Amino acid sequence: PVPRCPRPSEAIFGILRELGGPGGRSVPLPHALQVLGARGFTPGQVSAALAEYEGLNVLQVNPGRSTVTFV
Repeated sequence: PVPRCPRPSEAIFGILRELGGPGGRSVPLPHALQVLGARGFTPGQVSAALAEYEGLNVLQVNPGRSTVTFV
């Protein structure tokens, strides 16, 4: 059986967590966008996921949009 596909934002968040590594507090956004794009996510999906998780206070994107930090 095929595992249930998570919503794009859940999958994106999981990948960001992986990129942060164990105990990782932040991820460079350009690198994250490159990896997520290579895995088939659109910029719109990534933006929506970042906005969703920022709204939940799980992560923050800095004003220059260069770093994603886990709260």
